[in-house]
Amino acid sequence: VHRVMQRVDVVLDQRLREAIYLEGEKSKKFATAPTQFMSLIPTVYNADTLGIRPDLIKRPISSWAELLNPEFKGKTAILNIPSIGIMDAAMVVEAMGIYKYPDKGNMTKKEIDLTIKTLIEAKKQGQFRALWKDFNESVNLMASGEVVIQSMWSPAVTAVRTKGIACNFQPLKEGYRAWAAGFGLPATLSGRKLDGAYEFINWFLDGWAGAYLNRQGYYSAVLETAKSKMEAYEWAYWMEGKPATQDIKSPNGDVLAKSGAVRDGGSYESRMGGIACWNALMDENNYMVQKWNEFVAA
Repeated sequence: VHRVMQRVDVVLDQRLREAIYLEGEKSKKFATAPTQFMSLIPTVYNADTLGIRPDLIKRPISSWAELLNPEFKGKTAILNIPSIGIMDAAMVVEAMGIYKYPDKGNMTKKEIDLTIKTLIEAKKQGQFRALWKDFNESVNLMASGEVVIQSMWSPAVTAVRTKGIACNFQPLKEGYRAWAAGFGLPATLSGRKLDGAYEFINWFLDGWAGAYLNRQGYYSAVLETAKSKMEAYEWAYWMEGKPATQDIKSPNGDVLAKSGAVRDGGSYESRMGGIACWNALMDENNYMVQKWNEFVAA
């Protein structure tokens, strides 16, 4: 089994670069330069933003601040996963002009307090219809019209669209919140089990899975192989920001964009070039989770 990835077209910011390469196969130290060994094998990443119902809002939405706009009182929702939700909240806090974070991905206790205080005040005023954790819950909230603007995931937007309901993954002037994910191998693997794990990883990055992910609005870690499993018109729509020359379908075959439509946010370069922050594990993560739970209970 080939155990060295030849190419990974994943977007890595400086913090991720510092934590991605290892000195050796089972090293407990990060390498200062690229090596043949990684702490995780990148698989998928994206530039996230807010989902909106344009047919119900009926005016342009261009800022994260709209999530706490009283105009949408009782019709907004935020993702109830602390490490992600806190970043969405930070984007809102900055967009509202309340505070400018030196590093949103590694807040101090005072910055966490300020962020959670802003959310609690909004919650007590009835701003949120829901704090969702479940994918289907986010889809149902948006599809029903109970919520018109919320934290959202790309495949959830896809799911709403395949129901024939207008839903945008809205580009915002402050930029996107990005994330990346990957596979980690247990140090206890050996022999055939280790070979099987590498074989699966090689398959996952060989194109089919990447194309499936791209059709959901994600980005595969190895774009070259994913492209080989997509039609030219699909690649042009999802990656190049070009108008669709025929209907765009979800991985399940449901139409999610009609011929002539352009992807929300445009091309890969436009979306990944507009990232304002990355999800990250903060030094004060335990404190942040504690404060987030206070928000949920408020």
